[in-house]
Amino acid sequence: MPYTALGLLPAVPISVNVHRTAGMYVPEQGQLYVATGRQESSADDQTLLAHAYAHALQDQHFDLDAMDARATTTDATLAIQALVEGDATLLAALYRYEDQTTADWEHLTELISQAEQPGYGEELDRAVAWARLQRFPYREGRRFADALFQAGGWEIINYAYTDPPRSTEQVLHPQRYLEERDRPADVVVPDLSTVLGEDWSALLRDTLGEFVIGLYLDETLPEEMAWQAADGWGGDTFVVWEREDGHRVLVWRTVWDSTAEAAEFERAIVALIPQRYLPVRPVDPPARLTGQWWETDAGALYVCRVARYVTLARAPDINALANIVEVLP
Repeated sequence: MPYTALGLLPAVPISVNVHRTAGMYVPEQGQLYVATGRQESSADDQTLLAHAYAHALQDQHFDLDAMDARATTTDATLAIQALVEGDATLLAALYRYEDQTTADWEHLTELISQAEQPGYGEELDRAVAWARLQRFPYREGRRFADALFQAGGWEIINYAYTDPPRSTEQVLHPQRYLEERDRPADVVVPDLSTVLGEDWSALLRDTLGEFVIGLYLDETLPEEMAWQAADGWGGDTFVVWEREDGHRVLVWRTVWDSTAEAAEFERAIVALIPQRYLPVRPVDPPARLTGQWWETDAGALYVCRVARYVTLARAPDINALANIVEVLP
């Protein structure tokens, strides 16, 4: 999971506890389950059933399992989840309130996300970042679906299943989906096996996207600064390698829409490091290398911007980090 590698979430065992709900749809089974034994059905119960029924209709027409299979990165997965859950939450709101302008969106978001998302253990459930990740498909997804609905009704929402949002950037900024598409750029991070040696193995290669970047910055920096720095994202590649003794190497290479956006993200990362990685000591770059370097009790850190690209790297020591940086684009 990239979130633990970033330090957003604690690395703890997950224990799943399913919450009670009025109904739920399971795509793998093609089954809609309805709770029985209740004396009467409340407005919240009926809303949850409408949401579950929406998922059944989505699966009937668009094959939700196939939708999930199209997403190969964390960013793309969150974007598709936002379309699916946002659409179903919008339908539930229209069922309950008949007009989305009068809907109590905060109540609906909390009601549906808590009903559909199980508990994952006390420590994980307490993590603020985890709660925001769990709510993203419902809260930001509903806003995305509402923007599509306002632009063209159910027809454009249905079309979105054939051409879904490719990134959380498109979900957070619906005009970048509806108007001129701002598609994620491919970002190259080379194979590090020749640099690291036989003791190391590739653990993760992913794209995290604007929402996770904003979440990462927001854990440490002021909220407005964090999300402004995340805006302007153009693409990223996040890789983690692990040694047999458990030490890890992390390389996160990002590209931005302009050099100004890249510089803003670089400033945010440089401001974050002394607060997040304590104790931390700035050090001079090794010979022939540029960028900003730090040592911590857990290893070494590197940040460098070249035009629209910003790279963050972490390794067990300065020498290992220098070897990695030498082969980066």
